[in-house]
Amino acid sequence: MSPIMASTKRPAATASRVGYPSRRGPRRKRKPGPDMSHVWKAYKETGDTELRNQLVEAYHYLVKVIGNRIAARLPRSIDVQDLRSAGVFGLMRAIDNFDIERGTPFESYCATRVRGAILDELRAQDWVPRLVRNRATLYTKAMTTLTKRLGREPSSHETASHLNISVKEAEKLRRESNLTSVYTLAQQDDGDDDPRVLRKLDALMDRESETPFDKFVATDLAKALMGVLQKPERTVIALYYHEGLTMKEIGRVMSISESRVCQIHTKTLKKLKEHLDKLAQQSGRPAPSFMPAGTQATSLLF
Repeated sequence: MSPIMASTKRPAATASRVGYPSRRGPRRKRKPGPDMSHVWKAYKETGDTELRNQLVEAYHYLVKVIGNRIAARLPRSIDVQDLRSAGVFGLMRAIDNFDIERGTPFESYCATRVRGAILDELRAQDWVPRLVRNRATLYTKAMTTLTKRLGREPSSHETASHLNISVKEAEKLRRESNLTSVYTLAQQDDGDDDPRVLRKLDALMDRESETPFDKFVATDLAKALMGVLQKPERTVIALYYHEGLTMKEIGRVMSISESRVCQIHTKTLKKLKEHLDKLAQQSGRPAPSFMPAGTQATSLLF
C-alpha cells in the first residue's frame, strides 16, 4: 500500500484534537448536595417527621426530573403538576422503605419508586381499560410499520395479514385505537398562556343554531317567492328542497305524474332566475344565489 493511500485511512481529526471548540456546549454537572448520611441515620432511629421533610426537600429534584420526562411523552392535556404530586407520594414511600444498611444509592432506588407512582396515577386516571390500551398500541405499531413498508396507508386485509388475525378483528382494533385518543377543547394553540387567545372551544361551530343573517335572507327571499310563484310551484319547491322528497314522491302527494313534477320544477327555477336577474339589474348588483337560502325560505312559504 502506498503512503498516500495509507494516509487516507487515518481517522479524521475531531474538533477537540485540532483545537477548535466543539459544537456542543459544556455539559453542566449537577452540584453535589449536602451529605445527608447523618439525617438518614437519625431519621431511621427516631422516625421524626421533621427529618423526613428534610429528606423530601433534598431529593425533590428527582420528582421534577422524572415528572418532566414522562410528561414530554404525554398529551398536553395532562398537567405536569399532577404527575409531580403523585411522584412526591412515591418519594415519601421510598424514604420510609429505604434501607441504609445495604449501601445502595438512594437516587437509584428512589427513581424507580417515583416513576412507578406516576405511572400508577396515570393508569388510575385513564378511562380506557389497560387491555384495550395495549391492543391499540399493537395496532398503531402495525400501521406504522406497514405504512413505512408500503409507502401508503395499509388496507384492513393487509393489517389483518400482518397481525395474523381476521379482518373483523382488525376492524375492531382500529375502532378501539380511535377510542383511546382524547382531545381537550379548552387547549390553546401554540401553548400561549394569554387568556385572550382563541381556544378550540371558542371556535366550535353549532350547526343546529340559526344564523341571524341567513334568517333575514330567507325571510326576504320568501316574500319574493310569494309574489312570483303560484301555489303548485311553491309546493314543488317546498317538498323537494325542504322536505327532501323525490320527484316521484311529490307526484304522489300532488296526484300528478313524475314528468309533470319535473316540468314544474324546471319552469320554477327558470322563473326564479329571471326574477332575481331583474332585481339585480334594478339594484345594479350581481344576481344573488337563491338556492342555498331557498332551502330555508321554503319553510316560510306556507
